[in-house]
Amino acid sequence: MIPTPQQLEDIASRQEGSLQEIPFSPLLCALSFQKKTTVLEIRRRQVWKKIVLEEGLPVDCRSNLVHETLGRYMVLEGKLTEDDFNASLGRSASRGVPLGEVLLESGLVNAVELFRILQQNLAKKLLDMFTWREGEFRIVEDELRNEMSLKVKVPQLILTGVTKLAPQEEVDMAVAALVGKKLALHPAPFFPLEDIRLSPRQAQLAEAIKPGRRMGELAESTGLPVDEITRLLYALSILGVVAPADSIPKDAAPPALKTTTGSFPVAAGAPAATVAPPAPEPSAPVLPAPAAPPPPAAPAVSTADVERRRNEIMQAYLTYRRQDAFDLLGLPETATVPAIEEKFLVLARRFAPWTLDHPDLKALEDRARELFLAGSRAFAELCDTEQRNTLLFRRRTLREEKARKPAGFGGIKTDLLDSEAQFKKGRALMEQGKHKEAVVLLEFASDCDPQNGLYAAELAYCRFLVSTAHANQAIKELQETLRRDPGCGLAAFYAGEISRETGFFDDAEGYFRRAIKLMSPDRRPIDALKNLSARKR
Repeated sequence: MIPTPQQLEDIASRQEGSLQEIPFSPLLCALSFQKKTTVLEIRRRQVWKKIVLEEGLPVDCRSNLVHETLGRYMVLEGKLTEDDFNASLGRSASRGVPLGEVLLESGLVNAVELFRILQQNLAKKLLDMFTWREGEFRIVEDELRNEMSLKVKVPQLILTGVTKLAPQEEVDMAVAALVGKKLALHPAPFFPLEDIRLSPRQAQLAEAIKPGRRMGELAESTGLPVDEITRLLYALSILGVVAPADSIPKDAAPPALKTTTGSFPVAAGAPAATVAPPAPEPSAPVLPAPAAPPPPAAPAVSTADVERRRNEIMQAYLTYRRQDAFDLLGLPETATVPAIEEKFLVLARRFAPWTLDHPDLKALEDRARELFLAGSRAFAELCDTEQRNTLLFRRRTLREEKARKPAGFGGIKTDLLDSEAQFKKGRALMEQGKHKEAVVLLEFASDCDPQNGLYAAELAYCRFLVSTAHANQAIKELQETLRRDPGCGLAAFYAGEISRETGFFDDAEGYFRRAIKLMSPDRRPIDALKNLSARKR
């Protein structure tokens, strides 16, 4: 589905629907383009996810999958040992504080690293849904509070999700409408192309579209594979960057931009308007302006100081959304106005964005600005008698609720779906020759973690073991796994095994040689290639 502006508006207004009708890519594009602040729930069989959007930007994603929790994700990514995870999780549960704060206190990760990990984890949770070909979505009334200050850029997410993960059938059906048509870059896209980071190959294709070309001509002029071209065209079409030339209005203009000196819109690429200075009075002599003194040299800052400052800002940024005005300013509930003023001034000096003049700190200006403004709001709230009394009542109520919780309430309890546990059970059944039972568990694991190439490879091969009639489909699934995860040697090995069993020896040899490079020091593909060579002789 390649949506029009009217369709985007219609999609964004829906309260529910199915992914068969509206795939995740155009659904997310519509909500982002319309700058929706809402909670989007998506369910597929036993898996559910709730995406929190603020002004169209995904800022959080909750699910019932254990591998998507912060601690488990860090273990899987090699960022945290199993022992450190279990110990930190216990302290987090007993104290009732987020795991991230415990990790920071323990020195197992610094604030900059933690923010990067949280951002990567959020992106991975969202990317999973580009693989979903079925499921239901709805707008829910849950008030999920965003506490982590994360944001994901939707255009970049859609580009990555479509080019790497979207099902081939979805891509083919959408791009079919573009076959034979002359394509061009839209001068007024939903999202500007300049805001999207393209790889060199993607940039090459975007450049080739500029004069206006058909898909076949793009393949000839760039030399890129057709599948790669169609995926990028689908992604850019969803974002409104690429469109059939005959569908672009002749009077379409680039989006308006605001000048830095005023609020009048200026067409993109047009020179900014300048205001001529008033002419001097004829009788007044024109004197040369005095030379401006050179700017003072910036004080030298050590690398250690820069790193300390980065972590100070990031740690405050990661936690400020969970804090009320008293906690943010570090004040007791009995604080007087002079004490409030003093604490606010301390916070203002720490996070004033205009003080970040070091090149390595410039990227943190926006986050420092958010902290500075949050401190300003906290100061105003505590200095207003009515607002302060309301906050005090809310804090007292929360303390009473916490005191009423039964003993042991802080214990670790979970009903999250554990894909790894089901995968291990499925593998055990495969080794016992119980392939039909194994397929059920492997499907569960792959449903929960569709980006895991190992799960997908074992599932495809197990289906083949159930019935050789699944050979062609299994090969397609393994090829798709290799496209998504080129480093999955097991997928290449199983593709070789199936090709050998079905008599396609040349294909099998190619897959085994690829698996040898990817699976070293595992000898299975080496032995398989030797057996294949002996069989061919």
